[in-house]
Amino acid sequence: KRDGISIEQVPTGLRDTYAPEPQGKKDALRLLAMTEPLMDSARSTQTEPMTFGVDVGVLKRTIISVAQHATRLTQRESRVLEISSPCYVLGDIHGNLVDLQFFRKTLWPAGPEVTAGDFLFLGDFVDRGKDSIPVIAYIMAMKILNPSKWWLIRGNHETREVNGNIEHYQDGSFLNQCLVIFGDNDGYAVWEAVNNFFDTLPLAASIDKTIFAVHGGIPRELCQEGSSLDIVRNLECPMRSVHTNEMVYDMLWSDPSSPEQEHSPELDTAGFGLSARGCTCFGERSIDLFLQVHGFKHVFRGHEAQQSGVGVSKGARLTTIFSTSRDHFAADITSTCGCVLVDHDYIHPIVRALPQTHGVGGLKPTYAEQSVEASEVVVTHDTHSAAPTSPQHPHQGHQPRTPHHEYSSYAEQGGGLTWGRTYPAQESEVIAPPPRRSAWSDDRHQNNFGAAMPRPPMQQWLGAGRRGGG
Repeated sequence: KRDGISIEQVPTGLRDTYAPEPQGKKDALRLLAMTEPLMDSARSTQTEPMTFGVDVGVLKRTIISVAQHATRLTQRESRVLEISSPCYVLGDIHGNLVDLQFFRKTLWPAGPEVTAGDFLFLGDFVDRGKDSIPVIAYIMAMKILNPSKWWLIRGNHETREVNGNIEHYQDGSFLNQCLVIFGDNDGYAVWEAVNNFFDTLPLAASIDKTIFAVHGGIPRELCQEGSSLDIVRNLECPMRSVHTNEMVYDMLWSDPSSPEQEHSPELDTAGFGLSARGCTCFGERSIDLFLQVHGFKHVFRGHEAQQSGVGVSKGARLTTIFSTSRDHFAADITSTCGCVLVDHDYIHPIVRALPQTHGVGGLKPTYAEQSVEASEVVVTHDTHSAAPTSPQHPHQGHQPRTPHHEYSSYAEQGGGLTWGRTYPAQESEVIAPPPRRSAWSDDRHQNNFGAAMPRPPMQQWLGAGRRGGG
């Protein structure tokens, strides 16, 4: 029962689903009973970690059991998930219980099992935020209870080298939070059990065979003529160390090139170069090659904090989704969180509304050097050793540049998918699937989170988007 609603699941045999083991389902429900009250009491003014009001020993045993049962589900999944729309796509959560609760109340208020559509998370569930443990506990429990609707792929923070880096992330480190709550011995046991689950997460997803979803970006290997996603599908599972595989490393760590890089000799003939974090970056040429080789129309990814929650770039073919509004920008910078609904031929960005006075608007992309990610300790790819190294970041102390206005209108029509309106979601609202209609069905388009303005000619938008203009 949930919020006065009684839900009963009756198997139909119409879908080849992974039925959770009885004990796994029982422990998942027990863990939800521990985490959902914390989510209900989470407030935007919260500054301290939420506290479980249960016996620590019981909590430890339940989390470990749920992690083990969830592992048995995800290790049977393809390394490239095949998902049909409608599907809500959420980006990085990073231990932010407040925004996760917002999405829970907004997108699946009665539970995913009675909500039309699937849910895809693009990784980075832990670190930075203060509530990594309740966040990942909730996400694992929901995976067990909704194995064919609740999809997860791996991010760079779903690795021991990153979520065990207490020196860099300090109180925000997932390992540190495990040690604080459970003590040294039990804390390491919980941390390792959850990381064993992370080792089995898929690395990418295909939505309607039209949208490629990944955490970081597209690797060079998949941009070569004749390459196939079978390269990813055939990867080992579990994969304990992702940093010894160059392709996987790029899928988890790479960023899109900046607008300045696109017009400089920094990128090679395939559109690849070096990002502000010291990792691979991919440009318009890389996206052209990838989409052409694999038949996709769009790439969805997370990994980079977005001041507007959702950032659209590269001629509206690349969408960066960030589902936490905290812990990534300076205190004087206002940011929000967002997700995207893919509904057959339509793409609908959904962002958490902010007061108009804050001035955050549009779907302009934010680049890594504009947030705390510029100083992130990058675990470098090493083909010779399973022990990755963490060099001093070359861009530490770099002054963030003015946000670039190179983004395509989210109302661009192209490649068989239409960008719909941006839907600002108030905390008290429940967002129903928006009406199916062309973004160009009237004479106005939305900007600045709902502020209407006269629509320019469609060709003008398309041209500006392709050229990288405002």
